[in-house]
Amino acid sequence: MKILIVDDEYVIRHGCRMILEEQGYTVETTATCGEAIDAVSSNAYDLVLLDLKLPDRDGTELFKAVPRGINGYPRIIVMSGYINLRNNMSAVDQARFDFLPKPFTDEELLAAVEQNTMG
Repeated sequence: MKILIVDDEYVIRHGCRMILEEQGYTVETTATCGEAIDAVSSNAYDLVLLDLKLPDRDGTELFKAVPRGINGYPRIIVMSGYINLRNNMSAVDQARFDFLPKPFTDEELLAAVEQNTMG
């Protein structure tokens, strides 16, 4: 299971990476939307943890850039402190993502990842 974490906050990127790697996941991280677009263009991910408020551009641009793989698009978990963002996502995008409100606990992170990597 390969996961990409996209967040401009080092503490969140590093913390999530450590928690997920302890559970046996393969994890890569990026700090900007541009880096994430480059990463998804050259790697197949099963899951993307995505902060939408990034320094270079809005994280929703990543939705357009994620290529469809053999098993469809990777699931995306949007991590945000802006709960109203969930209501602003299009119906098409909502079929591809889940929402994890910030701040979240280690247990909430693991539960969201597990839910989005099953079956």
